[in-house]
Amino acid sequence: MIPCRSLCLAARLSTLLAICVTSLCHPFPTYQEKFFNQTLDHFHPESKATWLQRYLYNDVHWTGSGRLINGCRGPILFYTGNEGDITDFWGVNGFMIETLAPKWGALLVFPEARYFGKSLPFGDASYTAENLVYLSTEQILEDYVKLLNFVKKSVRAAHNCPVVAFGGSYGGTLTTFLRVAYPSVVVGGLASSAPIGYYDKDGWSAHNVTEYTWSDIATGNYAKEHPRCLDAIQAASIAIDATPIREVVDAFHVCSAAALGPNVPSELFAYALESLPQMNYPYPIGSRPAWPVRQVCDIMVAAGGSAAELIRAAANVTDTFFGWDGKNCIPALPEGPGGVPGDGPGPGPWGWQSCTENLHEFSARGLRNYSFDLERSARAPCRELFNGTVTPATSALADRFGGYKIPFSGVTNLIWSNGGLDPWHGGGFLPWFPPASGSEAQSNHRIFMPNAAHHLDLRGPHPDDPPDVTNARILEEK
Repeated sequence: MIPCRSLCLAARLSTLLAICVTSLCHPFPTYQEKFFNQTLDHFHPESKATWLQRYLYNDVHWTGSGRLINGCRGPILFYTGNEGDITDFWGVNGFMIETLAPKWGALLVFPEARYFGKSLPFGDASYTAENLVYLSTEQILEDYVKLLNFVKKSVRAAHNCPVVAFGGSYGGTLTTFLRVAYPSVVVGGLASSAPIGYYDKDGWSAHNVTEYTWSDIATGNYAKEHPRCLDAIQAASIAIDATPIREVVDAFHVCSAAALGPNVPSELFAYALESLPQMNYPYPIGSRPAWPVRQVCDIMVAAGGSAAELIRAAANVTDTFFGWDGKNCIPALPEGPGGVPGDGPGPGPWGWQSCTENLHEFSARGLRNYSFDLERSARAPCRELFNGTVTPATSALADRFGGYKIPFSGVTNLIWSNGGLDPWHGGGFLPWFPPASGSEAQSNHRIFMPNAAHHLDLRGPHPDDPPDVTNARILEEK
């Protein structure tokens, strides 16, 4: 997903940049890095192979101040690590780490998903098609169950402590699935920006979702900022594609023409534009300013009408998005530009998951035109990437876990939150969808934040947060 459904390569900030949410950085809580001897294949008990799974651990506030009536020292807050280095997610979960943990006297555990970061079952050989067969959502969930059982057995006074799961984007999907599939392991969870409905194509029409929903939400961010913004973007795209490729390469500071996109040179610009709405935060993060979509519109509308001026403006946008340092050229991305909106098949572990179970059948219009075709968009590139060993199953996760049926399945104690600026909210469980009944209605909550981007509520409170985000955290804390 980020962006990509979780964050795309260019959006993955270092933890340091992620926590500098004001003009001055503040000391952010640290963690212990630990490793657990994890089972490689949970579904074949005869297999005894293991590997080292990394997890982050913080017991600073687990002092007994949150002691429960059953004698537990305090709850365990468990982040369901998603597609990336787990240390990157630590720095963007201030709500858990800086707000809830000290208030509740909680133990923090952040496991890293298998095949990401340092959690490589086969070391440097982990990304071969032969070895990636052990990467799936079900295996990841089983990892988390086994790790939690280990923590409860090995950490003194943790054996009877309740576990609350948290996750954003694919991590929010994992939080939901963990509660659905293992209700005795986690007592509840906060699933932010979890686009579970996008996996359930059979339920799209009943929830006003189409193949263009993700793209339309992304495009709508720009249309709302300025009445001439989309016209300027489209004019710049035309100018880029009509300009000699060498000039475009120089203007966009890329290492080669291949970095601009596989089909037309404007694809890199379009990729940045599609990705920014989910990062449309109200304060600066890294090289990106506050409300970056607004800045894009200001830049593009202010550009003159000539092709050269439009191209300079578009290059300015991509430089900011990729954090160009003014010295080194921008390399070609392994996936993204010109492909399935939200990112699709590509090399590496997330590309494998797209080629097996996580791909969305998205098309695009507005910022660019793209028509999803299962063979061209998914099957063919996946065959090429992984030696013909996999075929995308775009409804696999809905078939296994329930898709839009989840809120009516008997699951309880889940909060699903979504932001109106985030293209992924189109596949979320939203407040205006048909209400559940009974215990589901009483204990599950669907929160919508009109002015929030991708899982903004998981970040720590900030003076520039919109009121709807602040109010959402108040509800979530309750």
